[in-house]
Amino acid sequence: MGTPISLKHLEFFVKIIDCGGLSEAATQLNVSPSAVSKSLTAMEDTLGTTLIKRTTRSITLTDAGQYLFNRANKLLQEFDETLNITSGYYHRPHGELRITCSIAFGYSRLVNLVDKYRSQFPDVNLYIDLNDNFVNLNETDFDIALRISTAPPQNYAMRKLVPIRWAYCASPRYLAKKGMPQRRSDLVDHDCLVYPGLTPVLKVADEQDRLHQLKLNMPIQANSSLVLLKAVLEDQGVAYLPTYLIGDHIQKEELTPLMLDSIITCETHALYALYFPSKYSNPKVRSFIDFMVAELGPLPVWDNWIPG
Repeated sequence: MGTPISLKHLEFFVKIIDCGGLSEAATQLNVSPSAVSKSLTAMEDTLGTTLIKRTTRSITLTDAGQYLFNRANKLLQEFDETLNITSGYYHRPHGELRITCSIAFGYSRLVNLVDKYRSQFPDVNLYIDLNDNFVNLNETDFDIALRISTAPPQNYAMRKLVPIRWAYCASPRYLAKKGMPQRRSDLVDHDCLVYPGLTPVLKVADEQDRLHQLKLNMPIQANSSLVLLKAVLEDQGVAYLPTYLIGDHIQKEELTPLMLDSIITCETHALYALYFPSKYSNPKVRSFIDFMVAELGPLPVWDNWIPG
């Protein structure tokens, strides 16, 4: 070949065909007709073949010209797409997103949420660490910590994602055997499945308004909501559990929420996303947090059973 053929040559050639003539192409390209003619001639000389048969009134592609037009058109489109993707590369969520999350929420809810997130952002891969211990983001390489808390740490940036509600519940078979409690004080006659530190300490007032702690029968104590969920599903007692764990079981009528003292749920915690402010500019971090806020909303799907 003689003179190398550039993308500019191909662009001029395709524009000639699209516009139906050299003069029209020159107008569209904002160059002189002679520049377009010289570009076409240089291509034909380099390739050693005629690409366009020209008359005073029309142009006609040769077989070689038709082949080149088809391929050049596709090549120019792919080139433009490549440049557009490259220019927005750091604005598009991509790469590995590392998340640490509590075990119960991660096991019961996070996998489904991740699936929906990746359907929108398929170029993001997730590494998920389930851990109930507080993870210091200063000492790890996690991008986001999802934590359920009443008072999240203040040394990170944070976003409140959704309120976390809790409810007392029991299986229908257990309640058929032991009866339906109406007040918190009725729980003294039930088998209480307790998470120390999270299950409320129940107190009642006497005639002098002095508070006394209820003495409950606690056949099972465990530091895992998942263990208590398993026990309550197996008819072993009454448990106080987060609704993200029990909501599906309530809707399937596998568990019954208890209304005690006219209260069916308590909103004492919230799910927070903790992160470093500098990482929020990263599209994968920002997109995941924004997705969680939009997907969960003020009333997440697991709370659909709660009376309005």
